[in-house]
Amino acid sequence: MLRTTTASLSILGVFGASVAILTASPAAARVKAADVTVLAMDRILSPAVQPLYVTSPAAVAGQPIPDVYTAFGKNTSPPISWDGAPPNTLAYVVIMEDSDAGSPTPKLHWVAYNIPGAAKGLSHAIRNAAEPKVFSGMRQGVNDFGGMGYIGPHPDVGDPPHHYHFEVFALDRPLSIKGGLSLNKVIAAMNERVIAEGEVVGTFAAPPGPPPTR
Repeated sequence: MLRTTTASLSILGVFGASVAILTASPAAARVKAADVTVLAMDRILSPAVQPLYVTSPAAVAGQPIPDVYTAFGKNTSPPISWDGAPPNTLAYVVIMEDSDAGSPTPKLHWVAYNIPGAAKGLSHAIRNAAEPKVFSGMRQGVNDFGGMGYIGPHPDVGDPPHHYHFEVFALDRPLSIKGGLSLNKVIAAMNERVIAEGEVVGTFAAPPGPPPTR
């Protein structure tokens, strides 16, 4: 994938595992090409974006996403943590996309928004509802598989490992939108509001055997 980053490093995550950390550069500096999958990070218009540091046990360096977070397991959303947000952060958005499922548009597995600025992450197994009641005002949108909230990786059997981007955005104000919206509408509301962003990438390939029921 042809995308620039400001840094790439590994740290000891809050869950006790070494995780790969990727920090994203401002959208205006990223290279665009017809054969590049356009992630949410590439679509955000913001004048000045700082790096946000993201960790998750679903993205441990050199290891696949654990089955529990996939459609081959319990299909529960993984915990995610972040650090380094500017002091004027008032809300967060979390987006999970499969960059190997389509081009130029990846497959959306999760979008959660209006996570309060005081939050440092999300716990696992967020309820699949437009208003999951994890935090006051938090909302979730529809994924690309017709459901609400999170749906785990389920690449086709025989595919090479897919890359799942857990993108986190810090905003300078909450979004004045309802729950249950599409990613396009969430991104439209986010534009010019993002002040920090980062991602961590996990990989997963389908095990042999029949695929799960979607």
